Amino acid sequence: MRIVLDTLGGDRPPEELIAGGVAAIQEYGIEVVFAGDGPRIERALRPHTHLKYAILHAPEEITMNEAPIEAVRRKKNSSLVQGIRAVRHGEAEAFVSPANTGAVMAAALFNLGRLPEIDRPGIGVLIPTLEGRRTLIIDAGANAECDPEHLLEFGVMGTIYMRELLGIENPRVGLLNIGEEPQKGDAQALKAFAYLQHELPNFAGNVEPNRLVEGGFDVAVTDGFTGNICIKAYEGAATVTVRYLKREIEKSFLAKLGLPFLWPSLTRLKREMSAVQYGGAPLLGVRGVVIIAHGNSNAEAIKNAIRVAKEAVEHRLVEKIERGVHQSLVHLGLVRESV
Repeated sequence: MRIVLDTLGGDRPPEELIAGGVAAIQEYGIEVVFAGDGPRIERALRPHTHLKYAILHAPEEITMNEAPIEAVRRKKNSSLVQGIRAVRHGEAEAFVSPANTGAVMAAALFNLGRLPEIDRPGIGVLIPTLEGRRTLIIDAGANAECDPEHLLEFGVMGTIYMRELLGIENPRVGLLNIGEEPQKGDAQALKAFAYLQHELPNFAGNVEPNRLVEGGFDVAVTDGFTGNICIKAYEGAATVTVRYLKREIEKSFLAKLGLPFLWPSLTRLKREMSAVQYGGAPLLGVRGVVIIAHGNSNAEAIKNAIRVAKEAVEHRLVEKIERGVHQSLVHLGLVRESV
């Protein structure tokens, strides 16, 4: 299995990302294609010439502050564009990048295209819950505005993802909203609730953002604007919680005495709430495996993002989403069965 790793465009230097790629090769037994500045990649990989890897020289970088569509069209020799093209031409099975999210989506749409019957691809982000399971939030930033029909697509794709990759037989889908009652929300939310309730068999109602981490829902559908705010609020709350606990422990002599007993639990808490553990978010609905890693991903996060890509390829996720979406829409009477 060959997975392209984009080493440019993130917040961290290429060497940090390359280290994550090396760790993935060693742990998962795959081949990584490092896309970026060839000479710089070669220097970073000199201690690892015994490993199986390839270098895709594509020195142009699409930065975080560039307009995504314009940058993708203008910078044809960027690591981002060339990496996705490698997937398009069958030279790799998946693409992983911590670069500009909008640019990754634009390049994927231009070069891979959407799956049939999918109007809007969506980014799916997993967050931990108190139940010990994870909840997928989709869309987490690809589409600022969504119609109820798009939320239905997200619900179907999220259902397939959770069933195939996490083994949840009948995922419960919720609509992210300001209240649990059916009558809560603005006109768009009310319309979406009625539509999902009628068209999606595993729709379980509204879910408030503060209830997401309690569990009970496996998939939460929303527009990308709201989903992205929700994810960033969660990440901020997780960081503040860990820092607050550390500060309070440092204030108390008794807490310091108990720290050796608390430390394993605090370490698990920090790891469970960290985005590093989950690595990357799949862009669901395009013709290929595309994983978007956090812009500030370190080596461990990149390694885990590559793991997510590997699992998606092994589970034939794209094929199953294409087939599953079609079957679901046929069942709902929204499209006709293929002859």
